[in-house]
Amino acid sequence: MPALTKILGAAPRYAALLRSQYWEPERRRVHIQTELAKILKAAARIPFYADRFNGAADLRSFARLPTLKRTDVSRLNASVRSLYSAGTRFLADSSSGSIGLPAEFLFDSAHQRGRYAARARYLCSYAWNPLARTIWHFTPTRGGEEPDADFARSRVFCNVRFMSVSADLAAQVSRVVDFDPLYISMYPSNLEGLLSVLEETGQKLPSLRRIFAGSEVLDDTLRDRTRQLLGVEIADHYGSTEAFLAWQCPKGGFHVNAEHVLIEILDDLARPVRPGKMGRVVVTTLENELMPLVRYEIGDYAFAAEGICRCGRTLPLIGPIAGRAVNLFLLKDGRLASPWALIRLMKLRPEIRQFQILQRSTDHYVLRYASSQPISDQTESWVRSKFQETLGIDLTFRLERVAEIGRSPTGKFMPALSEVGCHE
Repeated sequence: MPALTKILGAAPRYAALLRSQYWEPERRRVHIQTELAKILKAAARIPFYADRFNGAADLRSFARLPTLKRTDVSRLNASVRSLYSAGTRFLADSSSGSIGLPAEFLFDSAHQRGRYAARARYLCSYAWNPLARTIWHFTPTRGGEEPDADFARSRVFCNVRFMSVSADLAAQVSRVVDFDPLYISMYPSNLEGLLSVLEETGQKLPSLRRIFAGSEVLDDTLRDRTRQLLGVEIADHYGSTEAFLAWQCPKGGFHVNAEHVLIEILDDLARPVRPGKMGRVVVTTLENELMPLVRYEIGDYAFAAEGICRCGRTLPLIGPIAGRAVNLFLLKDGRLASPWALIRLMKLRPEIRQFQILQRSTDHYVLRYASSQPISDQTESWVRSKFQETLGIDLTFRLERVAEIGRSPTGKFMPALSEVGCHE
């Protein structure tokens, strides 16, 4: 039973994480430095990194090492594979990215144990257990060969129902209502659809205790709507194909999985941003010696944070996740603007609830919306004024009515999409 083997293999790591999350700062600093030194040593054995580092790959030079771009991953992958005989099988997973640029990542067992243990720490902080009735969204890829596919096929989770994110929404809602789960793990965009159907039909989820969300940016309007309709809170997390990066604890703090990854929030000159400022998320994996990612630009923007959470955990904090670079608006002066203020405003108008904001150029925007009939002139005027006020620039704007708002190949819905340049 591969799933059970993975769970048992991660159990000692999970027990260690329950202790390390309360370490004193100095002990954590020493641990991170020790693990980072091991990763740099492992990376230096890979020809791609050996050429890239040019002999300078130690702790003192770490902050000066070049960042790894998504376009570099295929060469790194090939370099790792070159060290092994042809036909060697690797544990791997692929991501198409928000702009369709595929990348395959290779993992060793230590990385996967760390990922599963960190995920367990997040879930169990909310009293979740494998015996609790749970609806779990997942993204099936490559015929079910991804590392987490064993969990979807396993009978260990007898009370967990796995559901594809791309399944028909009506079928999803019917299954959720019939199962009456205690917990739901779901993309925010799917959750919005679920709430809309429940609101229209008056159906209830009487046993629900908590919703786990991830893979998309979670905005406060969805938190409020979930609280009002279902009477439960959302526990967010920040995960990716590459690693399990951070999670929200019951006290609200967003904790970096510092035993698993090192996260830097950098400006365009590769300098750390001040707390409260937005920057690029740069990740170094600390447990994957097979194919380490050293200063990898994962493609997201987030806000830096500091301090200690009220929960008492001493894990580093990360601020709100702004989203993928491709979901941010690039303005004429080079600044990136978050679309979420506009998105929240658009959600105030029920007639345009299903929508997508497109940036065609630095001063031209399109609001695509799905509706059986055009919106009124009054609503169009209101939308136009809100775009102007929120972005604070002179712009051209138009509405585009469509039959349906599509999703990305991984089943994610992007409420905002910039087609200006390539700032991912």
